[in-house]
Amino acid sequence: MSQKKLAFVFPPFASDYPDEPFTNLSGFEDCFRKFLSRAAEFADPDLNQFSIPSRTFLDDELKTQYISYIQACALVSWFRQKGVIPAYSSGYSMGIYAALFQSEVISFLDGLVLIRQAYKEIKKITGKQEYGMCSIIGLNQDDIDHLILKQKTTLKLAIQNSVCSFSFSGIAREIQKLAESAQEEGALSTRVLNVSVPYHSFYLKDISEGFSEFVNQMSFRSPKMPIVSLIDQEILLEEHALKNEVVRNLFTSLNWYGTQLYLQELGVNRFVECGSGKGIVKNARFIEGDAVFYTANSFMASFELK
Repeated sequence: MSQKKLAFVFPPFASDYPDEPFTNLSGFEDCFRKFLSRAAEFADPDLNQFSIPSRTFLDDELKTQYISYIQACALVSWFRQKGVIPAYSSGYSMGIYAALFQSEVISFLDGLVLIRQAYKEIKKITGKQEYGMCSIIGLNQDDIDHLILKQKTTLKLAIQNSVCSFSFSGIAREIQKLAESAQEEGALSTRVLNVSVPYHSFYLKDISEGFSEFVNQMSFRSPKMPIVSLIDQEILLEEHALKNEVVRNLFTSLNWYGTQLYLQELGVNRFVECGSGKGIVKNARFIEGDAVFYTANSFMASFELK
């Protein structure tokens, strides 16, 4: 299989667990359980209780971030065993840590440390204020900006997924109001996400100094494959750029739409969403170009890899 045209995309924390997301991945469950056991021993023994059917931890943001990261790293390891190694990788939101693992910049345990520290720093500054995020599909940027201006809110764009798909972060009551107004305006879909943190927004700017100091004390290795930034679409190869990306990722708006188009310019025509969900795959229907997006399951089914 040509690797030059393949990219792995690592999704954010889980908001739900699809039923049987890895049925075509023979041996994956054993691989996942090994990673889960290591994470439970190192970070949180409760992780051993995880199961998809019981929807474990969906009310605990830190644990769902751990689970999403563990699943992604297990997929990386499983694909390597099958000889599937992408030419590029990219981390969508909290998926940045799995992208670093994929490129061998950090160890599996280092990723758990980064996730825990970021969450700890976030909780220091969010306090008792209720925050949230929402997704809006089917309106363009001007339409949504008009709604925000009309409501006189402080909401800011968190992630652009396409010309008609966006995520916003901000104060919870303003997020709820924006989602309702967008629905009334004719949006195809609106959803208030199951998170209490305003990721990728100026609300988390104060995290920069403390988290940056922590990240800079860690050892990052040179990447074995390029990681493409969701912030400015730069190819991240140097240690300082990789560390800066990890810090900025928390409080800077992301452009997944631009990143997908840039990867296609680089020759990528197949994307694999390395997680249990298929949110990135679903969003691809709004993206121009001939690239095909797969879940890990559908990728294996399509190519019948052994």
